[in-house]
Amino acid sequence: MNPKLLFFPLLATSLLLCHPAHAECEPATCSSLTVRYPFWLGGPNLNQSSPSSASCGHPAFEVWCSPDGVASLRGSQILVLSIDYTNSSFVVAHKRVADGGDGVCRTDFNISSSLALSPFTVSSSNLAICFLYSCNGTEPPEIDGLVNATIPSCSKPIYAYLGGSYDRDKPPAIKAGNCTYSYLPVLWPESPVNLTAGTNYSPLFKKGFVLEWQKNGFGDCDACNASGGQCRYINDSAAAFACLCSDGELRGTICAGSKKTGRRTILIVLTAAAAGLLLPCIYVLIWHGKGKQLRYFLCTKTSSTSERNIEALIISYGSIAPTRYKYSEVTKITSFLNSKLGEGGYGVVFKGRLQDGRLVAAKFLHDSKGNGEEFVNEVMSIGRTSHINIVSLFGFCLEGSKRALLYEYMPNGSLDNYIYSENPKEILGWEKLYGIAIGIARGLEYLHHSCNTRIIHFDIKPQNILLDQDFCPKIADFGLAKLCRTKESKLSVTGARGTIGFIAPEVIYRSFGIASTKSDVYSYGMMLLEMVGGRKNAKSMVENSSEKYFPDWIYDHFAQDDGLQACQVTSEVEQIAKKMTLIGLWCVQVLPMHRPTITQVLDMFERSLDELEMPPKQNFSELLEHPAQEINTESTSSTINTKAAQALSEVLRVEETSLVNSNDPTVTTNYAKR
Repeated sequence: MNPKLLFFPLLATSLLLCHPAHAECEPATCSSLTVRYPFWLGGPNLNQSSPSSASCGHPAFEVWCSPDGVASLRGSQILVLSIDYTNSSFVVAHKRVADGGDGVCRTDFNISSSLALSPFTVSSSNLAICFLYSCNGTEPPEIDGLVNATIPSCSKPIYAYLGGSYDRDKPPAIKAGNCTYSYLPVLWPESPVNLTAGTNYSPLFKKGFVLEWQKNGFGDCDACNASGGQCRYINDSAAAFACLCSDGELRGTICAGSKKTGRRTILIVLTAAAAGLLLPCIYVLIWHGKGKQLRYFLCTKTSSTSERNIEALIISYGSIAPTRYKYSEVTKITSFLNSKLGEGGYGVVFKGRLQDGRLVAAKFLHDSKGNGEEFVNEVMSIGRTSHINIVSLFGFCLEGSKRALLYEYMPNGSLDNYIYSENPKEILGWEKLYGIAIGIARGLEYLHHSCNTRIIHFDIKPQNILLDQDFCPKIADFGLAKLCRTKESKLSVTGARGTIGFIAPEVIYRSFGIASTKSDVYSYGMMLLEMVGGRKNAKSMVENSSEKYFPDWIYDHFAQDDGLQACQVTSEVEQIAKKMTLIGLWCVQVLPMHRPTITQVLDMFERSLDELEMPPKQNFSELLEHPAQEINTESTSSTINTKAAQALSEVLRVEETSLVNSNDPTVTTNYAKR
């Protein structure tokens, strides 16, 4: 008997019984919290290899449950206290406030941007609590209900009063005088509350505030359940929401009209029975050494090493692999390469539309002279991801030397189009830039800690950050990415990887340390400083003089408190710009051991500016003057020799400029004030 004939019943049964859409998505629990669509239970404490997990809810609604039963939104500092599915709302609280730490002194939480809110909004059912602080030595203005809420642990006086209904888009009319002000949402108390001197507003913070989502944006799950179906999030569907019916079919809203249940059940039973009879025959064939034809059928020869890698990738992914398209199909999707979006060293990008109506960006790669490592990297790494801040890969094409990648289309292009424009802050606004910075950090945290396989991107820069219709940032271009096991954060790399100006020193020369997730943190820090807008001003400041190392220029002017004025920062957003600058300077410490992790970076965003330490001053010239200086890195004690210093100097374009800190090799990443 031809082994190929034996394979088809087994394949048919597998496809019918093991498709992700058939997996159960029963409501899960985290302590007393019930988690169901559009929320879903994910995170490191769950078996994420299960193909059903990501289809049980929308990526933005991922809930992590800690071993002690504490639920958080996508593993962030935002705790989920309760969910009201009827009213499409849920109550959240900041972890540090809920834990009862120093929350009462933390008056400058920027709720809208620190949450990277999309697709959530702060409910107008919340009450606004208003704060005045940093009054520059003057008394606050006369306001009804204003009390001195300062406690001994607060470094500066804080005044508070209760406003009306919270509205993020319409700030309350606050007569701040010479004070800085902020206003935060809290749950409307069940009984009237009058603030008094002291800390009695702290319990309001601990009870959290209400976030809402638009039900029509994520499907009518109640109607689907009422019709006997189960709600699903389908990443390759134009509508994203689908209703899984009892006959195994996915429908748009409800299951009315299902007619294939009996026929499908009979088919499943027959194919299962056929597979049961044929499995012993297959076993005998393989046992007697006659399985070569079957193995050949399953593992067809391909024309190149990269094609074999892709074929192996498809087998490892099974039914959740990215869709593979023929080259003729891709050209048709792009209307025969009609709408060109851009071109670079990697290839050309065209706009296209899939049959289901979704817009895509099709990246046609130039003919590769190697084994297609970057192409395989991109498909393998991004194909493993599912996160709101990571661009989605819809499919790929591999036909000999013809290679293409189909991504979700980002209508607002890349971040560099905005931060390098003449008036970038007028286009996006500082709060929007702040939210974009946090979104990118969340995407990196997911790559570094939340994937089944840890991913180091190695090319974080504004050109590789894409913005969707709501300016939600998404990390793209994984051609230089490297995968490592989840318990590891360091790996060996051959050759420099990255872009001049953003590449970490240890990636260029091993003496500075080992390439790791901290390498992405360095690139992120450089990008953060670019977003503040300092490089353009730095260039003008050093015109007709020796070239300056960009972070060094930022550090000098930040310390002198005049750099932000050069960046056209107004007093209203000075706190945001200063915090972004300070975090960026921490991230670009030359030695990896001195940089924060990306998780620590997110914690820095959640802290107030007063809580953050100034990073140590760096002095690159010391490396040039003392080439034999021993510096302890994260993994080994290595010598920074003249060759290393010259290599780094060439890449960073530094001439007699400050860069790496003092002679003390024991400096640790202590970014928070004690």
